[in-house]
Amino acid sequence: MKLLVIDIETTGLNIDSDSIIEIGAALVDTDTKEIELVFDKVVKDKYWDLKFHKDAWIFTKSNLTFEDVEKADSLDVYFDELQKLFLAYDTVAFNLSFDYRFLTRNGFNFSKTKCLMEAVKNYVVFKNENDRSVKPSVEEIYNHFLVEDGSPIYVEEHRAGPDAVDEAKIMLHMIKLKGTNDYVRKVVSKTAKPKDKPKFKITKKYDIVDVNTEFPFGKHKGIVFSEVVKKDIGYLRWCLKNVNGLTLTDGALLLLEN
Repeated sequence: MKLLVIDIETTGLNIDSDSIIEIGAALVDTDTKEIELVFDKVVKDKYWDLKFHKDAWIFTKSNLTFEDVEKADSLDVYFDELQKLFLAYDTVAFNLSFDYRFLTRNGFNFSKTKCLMEAVKNYVVFKNENDRSVKPSVEEIYNHFLVEDGSPIYVEEHRAGPDAVDEAKIMLHMIKLKGTNDYVRKVVSKTAKPKDKPKFKITKKYDIVDVNTEFPFGKHKGIVFSEVVKKDIGYLRWCLKNVNGLTLTDGALLLLEN
């Protein structure tokens, strides 16, 4: 079975005035567990307004810039390509109600849709300090399911393509859990706020990374550094800035900067 996991980035939450500025779509084969990024474009829909959206939250929380959006093609250019995907496969989105409203506002139709955030409730419930159930973020779910103890925590990039792939990994993990009879629904307390997150420290044996070294931790663990540069250069730049003790050779730094 194949499912299409989608993610969008917008200038804000207001359906009447904010704009879609990036769309990512990952095609997932639930039998082979393969994930293919089939669409990853910066776009601007008809609601884009440079003057109004220049200081949008997304431009401070990701490496996407308003200049990228300003020079991007109109969403209309990709409408037929995306519409074909949305009708060909059941579509999964992390926060379906949010993505669905923005996409249908731009004229898209869907065959069937599924909400990843709702599906997560079958496996884990997140509660706040008052013991009330709360909606988890992609970061919280990914770290709960996919990050090993002692590894640097996962931080969402807020870029549509990479985020769609990461959400696809969450979905595949839940499908794997569904096939086991011994998984117990867990409750996780949300206590740490984002501002309280510490700098991340990796062990000394991972200090030096070369061009042909396998990346030693995180979501690209085991993949050769030069390949990670091609796939996810934003993540590497984030690691270099935030992971204490991570050192790159001159060759690796040169490849990253170019």
